[in-house]
Amino acid sequence: MNKLLKPFWDRAKECYDLKELERLGLTPTLEQREMILTFIAMLLKWNKAAGLVSPKDEACLFLRHFCDSLQPLLLFGFKKRATLLDIGAGGGFPSIPICIFPPDLTFVLAESNQKKAAFLRDGKKEINSTNLEVFSGKIDVLAKEGKQFDYIVSRGLATLKKFASMAKPLLHPEGHMYTFKAKNFQSELEDVTVSKEAEGIRIAEIAEYDLGNQILGLKLVSLEIIK
Repeated sequence: MNKLLKPFWDRAKECYDLKELERLGLTPTLEQREMILTFIAMLLKWNKAAGLVSPKDEACLFLRHFCDSLQPLLLFGFKKRATLLDIGAGGGFPSIPICIFPPDLTFVLAESNQKKAAFLRDGKKEINSTNLEVFSGKIDVLAKEGKQFDYIVSRGLATLKKFASMAKPLLHPEGHMYTFKAKNFQSELEDVTVSKEAEGIRIAEIAEYDLGNQILGLKLVSLEIIK
């Protein structure tokens, strides 16, 4: 373990909740547990400087952010050897928690904020991830390069319609977009439904879930290109 993380290690262990992962159907190996604790310790170390999560969320970081980020994997899933783009990756949510569990995905974490991008690069190094790349430019550069991804995810980046319009040029025609929603969901859903013919995007599936019977009424939305 990086000695600079030692002051945050005990706090990371206090956050960690194996029972919650088991409730979600996941039993991490010892190696995965070390990766999780390292990632949480890094978040705590970097948070004040980079603004990765709200300070009031540090006490419930594991449930509110780490476990929440696993929902695309648990509720919708990913095909093997798929490519995944995380737009506005920020503190590494949802991609880093997901990448700890299925090793056969390739991730690109797009983050234009330089402090947050630096955190993501450091995080990649500390958890020793070989299937994760950090991109610190604007995503339209990726589109101009002709990049396409099987999945595009975002956690609280924008409205459903705006996220879909940003992601569509980078999505494989058979791919899916996943985004998290809680507030203003109904109005955003109606906006996408009304404009689906013009935008060429439709809602494929909506999954409702809660976190540890404490945080209720959350939704994960899957969108796809109209063929």
